[in-house]
Amino acid sequence: MRYLITTSIPYVNDNPHIGHLYEYILADIFARYFRNKNDIFFLSGVDENGIKIAKSAIENNKKIKDFVDEKYLSFYSLKDKFYLSFDNFIRTSSENHKWGVYKFWQLCQDDIYIDKYCGYYCYSCEAYYEENEVENLICPLHKKKLEKIEEKNYFFRLTKYLDQIKLLIEKEKIKIYPQEKKIEILNILKEKKIKDLSISRDINRSYGWGITTPNDNSQVIYVWFDALINYLSGLGFGSDNETNFKKYWHEGEVIHFIGKDIVKFHAIYWPAMLLSAKIKVPDKIVVHYFINIRGEKMSKTIGNVIGPNDLLNNNLEPDVIRAYFAYQNIFNDWDFNFQNIVNFREGILKKELGNLILRIYGLFRKYNRDIKLQKNLLKKENLTTLNNYSKYMADFEINIAYQNIFNLVKELNQFIDKEKIWQNLSEENISTLAYNLIDILNVYQFLMPEKLNRVKNNLKIQDDFLINKDLELKPIF
Repeated sequence: MRYLITTSIPYVNDNPHIGHLYEYILADIFARYFRNKNDIFFLSGVDENGIKIAKSAIENNKKIKDFVDEKYLSFYSLKDKFYLSFDNFIRTSSENHKWGVYKFWQLCQDDIYIDKYCGYYCYSCEAYYEENEVENLICPLHKKKLEKIEEKNYFFRLTKYLDQIKLLIEKEKIKIYPQEKKIEILNILKEKKIKDLSISRDINRSYGWGITTPNDNSQVIYVWFDALINYLSGLGFGSDNETNFKKYWHEGEVIHFIGKDIVKFHAIYWPAMLLSAKIKVPDKIVVHYFINIRGEKMSKTIGNVIGPNDLLNNNLEPDVIRAYFAYQNIFNDWDFNFQNIVNFREGILKKELGNLILRIYGLFRKYNRDIKLQKNLLKKENLTTLNNYSKYMADFEINIAYQNIFNLVKELNQFIDKEKIWQNLSEENISTLAYNLIDILNVYQFLMPEKLNRVKNNLKIQDDFLINKDLELKPIF
């Protein structure tokens, strides 16, 4: 199988916070999981266009280009810090992306027209609201007063495709996880309140920043009609070499990982755009929920924003952070605090998983000869656990998948105690430990690639024997 795994691309109007990191890590774990047996392309990047970014640069007394260059680096640096395996990390200010946007615009030309727009605009959302959509003209997400805007714009005939999109979602040709988000989108479509989409902004209101509309320098392309195309331009769409676009978009299964605040853009706007351009729609949209701090959404106003470097500066290792994120409920908001992640490290990782690996290594050393991989006394339990793990991963319920795998860790610890293996180093017992250790390392390596690949690479298998020498025996966590 062939897969394209994508994250959404965050605005670079500020430094990254742990919500951005959470999405990167979730998508990376699944990219590693699928890559284990499949051909994968893992795409991420940053959204550098839009009025919000231009305003942030000006407020920080910086040239817009210098500002986005600086912020881009703060996001891209997370790749090495947290072992993210992106195959490409796109910038929407790049020439490659611009040519992809222009090609896409041309493909949608029959559905683009000019009209006058009047509406209430939120600069933080980069979106218009109808007066009847909001209370007191306050943005429901950012709690800021909306600004009334009236200007000439280019429009996209979004309404032309709404019935078709509804059918695609109902028949799960576009499959949305979790189910409640599918229902939410279908309810929006059934209300029939969606209008055609304004897809450009006045260049002066945009501070001259963004991709200008083809053959009309008075407008820049609306940030969402620009940003969503990164999923194609990041594969070479619009360039001289579209091999990856054909290989992974058209011939592969496309999986978008996004936050719960941008579902409408990905499940309605984006499929409509693709239908207009006669390009395949995405196969799956995985919607993760939010990280809260003491029950509240992260906000600069409240002052509760936590950045990725704050985690590292609190002596939390990248692999520990990755594993902790994976154990949280992907389809519910959850609360972050530093003590919980320390408890997770000291309990599940150190006391249970780390201690199990050290115990098995100690028994291997005591056995003191190569281990024939012929018998697994826990084969039935092992198979059930691994099948359940695969089932939950297929439904993107990563937290349940790894809670299930943790049963294998507990079973193996119990097996050692029950059989008193330190007193009974039989070939069957040691072979059972070896089989199950390999399975545990194989699934936990997606969460903790640095630590567990180091352990896994220490195990050499040759002709159905585990070579039992030079095994490194030291604490992992």
